[in-house]
Amino acid sequence: MKSTAPKRIATARSRSNTRDADRVYDDLRARILALQLTPGSVLDESRVVADLGISRTPVREAVIRLVSDGLLQRDGRQVRVAAFEVSELRAFFEGLTLLSRAIHRAAAVRRSPTQLRAIQEALHRFENELAQGDEVRISEANHAFHEAVSVAAQSEYIHRAYQALLVQSLRLARQCFAAGDELEAAQRSHLDRTAADHRQLYHAIEKRDAEGADQIAHRHSQLFRERLNRQILGSVGTIESMNLGELDALN
Repeated sequence: MKSTAPKRIATARSRSNTRDADRVYDDLRARILALQLTPGSVLDESRVVADLGISRTPVREAVIRLVSDGLLQRDGRQVRVAAFEVSELRAFFEGLTLLSRAIHRAAAVRRSPTQLRAIQEALHRFENELAQGDEVRISEANHAFHEAVSVAAQSEYIHRAYQALLVQSLRLARQCFAAGDELEAAQRSHLDRTAADHRQLYHAIEKRDAEGADQIAHRHSQLFRERLNRQILGSVGTIESMNLGELDALN
């Protein structure tokens, strides 16, 4: 009778590698978003292996995922923390605004009851984190809210493109927090407006109001753009405003 022991060992090793890859991914992602790994810096995979006490295989798997997310990029044989150039901001906000409006229109039309509950739960999580005041957790909860809306749009290709932009917006939001020179009153005002937009977006999706969701999503993108101008570029209006026109309602 053929022994199944080698197969069980291989399966156990595979599961262990998967868990380790998830752990490396979470660790590196958190460090990149917290700006502990400087944009443009080379990632020392050997150091990661030594720090976490794991093999190279899960590290390589995690790096592949982070490259796919746009947080790392390959530079010949090296892997670097992806940098975000100021010259890219106009194109970034064009894409974010256009896809955000399309995603929210689609979510209002297509969302299921289960997906609506997921959006509501993400909304409550964001509001709870806002009350606690932890900047990293606020950014993550904001990201989770928009991700839940994107899932509800039920459009796989648009979802993937939007996810990539959400990851970049998460990095930029962290840079806003890290800048540290925003007046507390201005920061609170921005977060309060963000929370109000989230609640209005939820209600528009709940009522299947595609037009309303579109308009709020457009305004919400502009809110982020204005904050980025203040914190990183120093003046409102530096990033050119965009007139993308009205999107047709999705059927």
